[in-house]
Amino acid sequence: MSAPAAEASGPPFLRVAPPPSLPMRHFVLAALALPIFAAAVALRAGDLTGFVDARLALGTVHVLTLGWIAQTILGAWCQMIPVHGQAPLRRTRVLAAGWWLFSLGGAAYVAALWSGWTRYWIAASVAAAGAILELSVLAEAHARSPRRDLAWANFTAAFAWLAALAILGVLLARDRGRGLIFRDPEGGRIAHVHLALIGFVATAIYGAGLRLIPWVAMGGMGGRRAARASFLLTQAGLAGLALDGLFFGRRLMPLWACLLAAGFMAYAWQLGPMLDGGPSLNPSLAFTALAFAGGACWAAMGLGLAFGAFADAGPARAAYIWVALVGCATPMILAQVHKIAPFLVWLSVYAPLAQTAVRAPSIDELSSRRLAWLEFLLLAVAAPLGAAGLWLERADILRAGALTLLAGGLAYALNLGLSLSHLTRPEARRRAP
Repeated sequence: MSAPAAEASGPPFLRVAPPPSLPMRHFVLAALALPIFAAAVALRAGDLTGFVDARLALGTVHVLTLGWIAQTILGAWCQMIPVHGQAPLRRTRVLAAGWWLFSLGGAAYVAALWSGWTRYWIAASVAAAGAILELSVLAEAHARSPRRDLAWANFTAAFAWLAALAILGVLLARDRGRGLIFRDPEGGRIAHVHLALIGFVATAIYGAGLRLIPWVAMGGMGGRRAARASFLLTQAGLAGLALDGLFFGRRLMPLWACLLAAGFMAYAWQLGPMLDGGPSLNPSLAFTALAFAGGACWAAMGLGLAFGAFADAGPARAAYIWVALVGCATPMILAQVHKIAPFLVWLSVYAPLAQTAVRAPSIDELSSRRLAWLEFLLLAVAAPLGAAGLWLERADILRAGALTLLAGGLAYALNLGLSLSHLTRPEARRRAP
């Protein structure tokens, strides 16, 4: 069946869907980055717990942030913005070029940090240029979307924070050790970290969750009010924290921490319907619950650091970042990508068969539920182990957590491969009635 005929016979939203290669290239690279991160932590756990090499730690963290988290979110946006927002992407070649710049620049940045090359800010600039190029295409389609709901507002904010993050990251890399641009380098790093963790990652995930988490998307008026409160509290807290860290000496950090924690609590409040006979438990819902448990720990640690409940030192900060990225962001991403990736494959391969006599598999049949449950169990163990190893400066515990995460990452890569196999061998999966 030719592409035009397929689109004509498929559902209407097939006409606004992007070429599957755009989101899938992001997902594939992300699936490679997660095990690479885990393997790097396992191999150098002694140095990471002792903070012997700051560049090693910085490079390793950026494997996770640039390679796993940012690639997955950008890939999800490639699908969600045109399909959910009902606005097709234009200039897809520009978006693909941006992906190449972002991916190669990110890899070069990590390699420069690990190798000790002093001009790593050049690679960071290339990665930032690629990210901004991708964002320009996505933002243009996003601006044309007729669907202006709260998820749209979250995505808009995440676009703005990611652009600010890219620019600030280059400036911090260029100004490292000089203090010419930012008088308080420590405050600049705190702002940079939270622009990434909250401005880009959490805000994008919050927006996607409003459309992909069933009991959130189907919430009533109380859920919509909680979602609005969460958005306003989170954005206000982040803006205050970033400005305070960059320019005002970090004087009101407890206030910003309280606003951010309140924003998380307001978002989590929408999970109430799950306790009242919501959807039956499946891997995506289990990942979501795990993410909110990790988010509660992350918020508590942030409040503890802001109020001085424990020492604001390297071990506690490292554990804080691990809980944010591995304990909260990673399970939420897995919860959502387990919906997006199979749907994208089904949309590309089987949606055109909707008006034919061919019996196509369902979306759930495009991946393995058993593998997804294995991913969940491994991640549920890896998140607390890694945090404990960093906070206690125990290389053996951190290594155990990293190896567990490595196994979970490989299981996810295999599961994604099962879905992708339908793109390369679709005829083997089609069954006539």
